[in-house]
Amino acid sequence: MWWPFAKRGTRVDAVTEPALPIVPPTELAAFSRNDACIKLWLPEKLITALDVLSATHEMSRPDVLRWLLFEHVYGRPALDRLKAWKREKDANDARRQEQPPAVGSGVMFSPKQPTLSERQITTRLLGKSVEDCKLWLPSPLKAELETLAKAEGLALSDYTRKTLVRVLLGESFHHRWQTAIGKVPAEVQKFEQNQVV
Repeated sequence: MWWPFAKRGTRVDAVTEPALPIVPPTELAAFSRNDACIKLWLPEKLITALDVLSATHEMSRPDVLRWLLFEHVYGRPALDRLKAWKREKDANDARRQEQPPAVGSGVMFSPKQPTLSERQITTRLLGKSVEDCKLWLPSPLKAELETLAKAEGLALSDYTRKTLVRVLLGESFHHRWQTAIGKVPAEVQKFEQNQVV
């Protein structure tokens, strides 16, 4: 992240790790599994904004959503910590794969076969939802989002949509949207309240 009009570099010599107000689980591997789901209706402007980020950062729309929601819940320093953990894990995995097996160990490595998940097969056959979707995300992240939604007196999907509007379209647009959108249509509420996957 950078500010495009910066005129000078940092004046900080040493950086200490900040104490995070909401600490992510110590086992960061929990964020590598998308084992929970949110049903969500996303308006066209949010889809367009997500698609722009998806293309800019060369990641899927669900990955962009997970990134934005993680940063919203835990903060940017926690996201940087998660990225560093993942880079270190990938480097360790690569080092392990580079080491040849000991002579005579009998270990044979076969090429990794790509396995498609049920979701990937469905997407290939039926295509992606444009308005209503199911976002798969790590269960610790969903639990924190549910806590935040409950604290604001909102359904999880309403809170998530509100957060995405603020993050992707800005606070000014959020205020205009709140005034213009009024109440969420009944069919959208019905879809999102049926959280059974």
